[in-house]
Amino acid sequence: MMIVFFIFAAIIWAAIVFLRGFDKIAGRGPKQVKDGIEQSPLIQPEPQRIPCPHCSELILPTAKICRFCKSDI
Repeated sequence: MMIVFFIFAAIIWAAIVFLRGFDKIAGRGPKQVKDGIEQSPLIQPEPQRIPCPHCSELILPTAKICRFCKSDI
């Protein structure tokens, strides 16, 4: 049973080492991933929100009805 565990652990370790080496060769690291996420056109900045005058939860400034307390704005 212990042999199976060590074989499994060795396979996992080898996969991690291989993938980290591949990322290093390809020039991908945490900074490049973060820069790619920030530059992605799919990710848009969070719109500004204002507090609801009735329940104080943050809502969009263009909201007509609060989604939390359902009151008219």
